[in-house]
Amino acid sequence: PANGPGALGLKRESRATRAMQPRSRSTRGALKTKDDLEKERLRHRSGGYFRYENRENPIDVAMNCPAYMKSRDRMCAGPHKEEICYAEREHHKIIKDEKTEARRQINYNREEHRWRCITGQDQAMVDRVVRMQNDPMMGRKNVSGQPFNIVNHGYDRTPAGAQLEHHDNMIRYRSRVREASLAMRNHLGFNPIIGEQ
Repeated sequence: PANGPGALGLKRESRATRAMQPRSRSTRGALKTKDDLEKERLRHRSGGYFRYENRENPIDVAMNCPAYMKSRDRMCAGPHKEEICYAEREHHKIIKDEKTEARRQINYNREEHRWRCITGQDQAMVDRVVRMQNDPMMGRKNVSGQPFNIVNHGYDRTPAGAQLEHHDNMIRYRSRVREASLAMRNHLGFNPIIGEQ
């Protein structure tokens, strides 16, 4: 029906459409160029992948950017400009010299520490040699494990050498006693290999 709720909605939409304000002559004149028309279309473009950022002047520099310069400083010219440039150059020279001196100080301290360590190491070796020379017990470590000379098969002429010689002689004596005891128990003095009594 024409008087239903759907008809009421159409009337409201038509009123809203007719309520749109007309553009002024300056606005219509601004949209005559292709660039302005394209910017206007981009400004009203819809879509989740697009975000329009309106920049009045695309060559403007942000304030926290190193290339930023105030308008008053931009207008500086003449001898005052040269004074400013000279002061900046001197400031950069001072900073460069400070960096060079700091790097030189670091290198100097590193080299001084290295040579101090080398000197300390050499002094420690000298002190070790002196300490070993003054220690009476240090020379006793330069002895063999047993008081026996393996080159000439002789015992050392020391109490330890005499004790070792007596110990070896006792081993030989006990082996001979064991040999005689076994011979007595087994073959009563008869050797079956050579056939002698």
